[in-house]
Amino acid sequence: MDIASTSVGKRKRVSLANAGLYETVIRWSLYALFFFLPIFFLPFTNEAFEVSKQTLMVILAFVALLAWLGSMVMEKKLAFRAGWLNLLPALLLLGGLVSSIFSLAGYQSWVGQSSQEYTSFLTLAVSVVIFYVLMNKAGETTVQRNIFFAILSATSLSALITLLNIFGLGFIPFLTAHGANTVGTITSFTVFLTIMMVFSMGMWLVGKKERNDFFPVGIKGAVTRGLVIFLSVATTILLVAIDFWVLWVLAIFGMLLVMVFVFLQQNEFGKSNRFIVPLIIILISIFLLFLTSPIKLNLPLVIGPSYGTSWDITKQVLSDGPMPLIFGSGPGTFSFDYTKYKPDEVNQTIFWDTNFDRAKSQGLTTLATFGVVGLGFWLLLVLVIGLKALGRLLKEREHDEWKITYVLFASWATLILANLLYSSNMSLTFLFWALTGLLASQVALKIKETGFVSSPKLGLVFSFAFVLVSVGVIVTLFVTGQRYASEVAFAKAVELDNAGAPIEQITAKLGEAVSLNSLSDIYYRNLSQAFLLRTKDTITTATADESKIDANEASIIQQLVKAAMTSADRAAYLSPNNVSNWVQRGNVYRDVMPVVTGAEDVAAASYLKAMELEDNNPAYSTGLARLYLAVSDRARNLKSSTNKELAASAVESEKNSLVSAEQYLNQSIVLKADYAPAHYYLAAVLERQGKLKDAAARLAALRDYKPLDVGLGFQLSMLYIRLTDYDSAQKELERILELSPNYSNARWYLASMYEIDGKLNEAINQVAKVAELNPGNQAVQTRLSKLKSGQLTTQVPTPVEEGEETATTVEGGEVQSE
Repeated sequence: MDIASTSVGKRKRVSLANAGLYETVIRWSLYALFFFLPIFFLPFTNEAFEVSKQTLMVILAFVALLAWLGSMVMEKKLAFRAGWLNLLPALLLLGGLVSSIFSLAGYQSWVGQSSQEYTSFLTLAVSVVIFYVLMNKAGETTVQRNIFFAILSATSLSALITLLNIFGLGFIPFLTAHGANTVGTITSFTVFLTIMMVFSMGMWLVGKKERNDFFPVGIKGAVTRGLVIFLSVATTILLVAIDFWVLWVLAIFGMLLVMVFVFLQQNEFGKSNRFIVPLIIILISIFLLFLTSPIKLNLPLVIGPSYGTSWDITKQVLSDGPMPLIFGSGPGTFSFDYTKYKPDEVNQTIFWDTNFDRAKSQGLTTLATFGVVGLGFWLLLVLVIGLKALGRLLKEREHDEWKITYVLFASWATLILANLLYSSNMSLTFLFWALTGLLASQVALKIKETGFVSSPKLGLVFSFAFVLVSVGVIVTLFVTGQRYASEVAFAKAVELDNAGAPIEQITAKLGEAVSLNSLSDIYYRNLSQAFLLRTKDTITTATADESKIDANEASIIQQLVKAAMTSADRAAYLSPNNVSNWVQRGNVYRDVMPVVTGAEDVAAASYLKAMELEDNNPAYSTGLARLYLAVSDRARNLKSSTNKELAASAVESEKNSLVSAEQYLNQSIVLKADYAPAHYYLAAVLERQGKLKDAAARLAALRDYKPLDVGLGFQLSMLYIRLTDYDSAQKELERILELSPNYSNARWYLASMYEIDGKLNEAINQVAKVAELNPGNQAVQTRLSKLKSGQLTTQVPTPVEEGEETATTVEGGEVQSE
């Protein structure tokens, strides 16, 4: 039976399910979604917003879905809004399914991680569920009024929290940073606010005090009007403070859209003085679109790839073959696309090693990751909804119906423009599907009802389907909860690491995260690093008293090494297109090379894979060069072997390894001429090749680039000493001590330079200072006694402390200075 409805009154008389428990559950699930999702966050995970919001979205959406299906089972009647509009979200979901199956990312595409939850298949599926529930169960004016009030209240509360944070009055724990909000970056939050400002301004223009429509009679109506004014003021403040042209365009477009409909339905609008507010916003927006804002609140900058770069990367993804063209690289994989296709020019900027996980606009992100099919179905859904809504606005004469469609359409259209101009997140994704579902409830007028009594087979099939869906929902909720628990465990591991906790505790928490969710490559990648650090700590502890490692300690070390390699292998297996996994695998196998036969081959293959995935990043070719440098050092130690064949092989291996290291370091420098680690290790290669002058020149140039790096300066002074350029060595050591007066080894060797130069008193002063810094060191006392007795030597001593820490360490191919 098909029943047409053209007004809210008629829809009320043709209820899709009798009011009762199920209806109450559906409505309150929807109210909770609209109120809590914009403001909801939990501080127990590394990323407090996206994971929390996705979890909440999954729970409430599936509760509403189960209640809806349950109501039809109990009523023994299948009822839904009919029409081709039902097909479009399903086709979009099907396209997302295929895209996820052939995705480059795996878990990141299906569920989402690393702030990619908003674009995952799980979020898309839940969003489609929300669309269908809203389309079928939110058509009544009473429900829509409550939904409007819920999201308006939540947005205003979020705006208040943000403004208090900006002005240093934050009061919510974990959310007091300058510009902190409950949506995401300050720019994405202002996009959300701008859309809601358009929404509230539409309510402001058509709401009338004398009628119980958008502004209910009494206190609730007064509160709603107050929220509208506050939201408009708060949004304008943030628009002026951020002063971003995209936001001004959205504000102008939205305000013009809410005002233009006065020419179609003049009688539906309130007093003409209400137009003053949107006119003021338009004037401010146009004025500051071309001029610089006078207000600066020092809000955090949001950096992303340009439109040109985003488009170039998207084009290269689509041209990579038929499957990427049709279905994209997969949900949540733009970071992979960026690393593979980013322009070489980015190496000349400070963002050379920054990996952007989304394009400048959500439209381009969707095109790159979901392909032509995904973006095509999305645009088709937008086009159909938009045309149907415009048709309603042109033809509808029922007051409440027209007003609701008008308010929804104006804000929805502004959100569509926002998706084409700017990136998205979980809150904006929810808002799109929520407004789309509400609009669909306005334009889908036909209700199809079929009783199970007249069609027993349909009733049986539907009941069986309900059971299957129920089981699926329960499993999904369980897995989602387990996944959230794994995120909490991982966040605790990070917290322990930042607090300097023992590595055993960190490893235990990472192991807990892995046991709860064995599909995340991020967990395994960090776990491999933790096992590697435990290995190093165990070796250090075992050899602290210069004793040999016993059998038990050797067994523990062997297990830790195996665990580190297994975890690194697992991370690369789970997400083979994530360059970070291959870099970590290369680092692990390089570090275990002394105890694992053939580890250097696995490490080399890993670095080469990383270079294949991101061919213009100098860090990876430098990492490979470091591997060859380690191989050459191992070979050099074997050159003195009594086995002549082994010694000859070691000579050849050292030579070839140094040539390979030099080749890859030069490749790094071609990619990024000012990449300090490449210059540093190239100097080390040149030194090992006996080209000491070239090595010193390389380090001197690097020293000039990083003059505060005392560790680098010390290495340069050692090269000068080996070249017997004692004057240069003395000047460099004196410069180092001006930066770091307590650097014992620098004073130790400066004393030698003074000795060679015959400056006895200066040498005594330096060694005396070393004695103060190293009380009880017998070698220092012996040398000081000889100097005081007038004994000078031109022999350069060994370091006063072989393990002394300097202000610079070289880790993972990066020079990190304190």
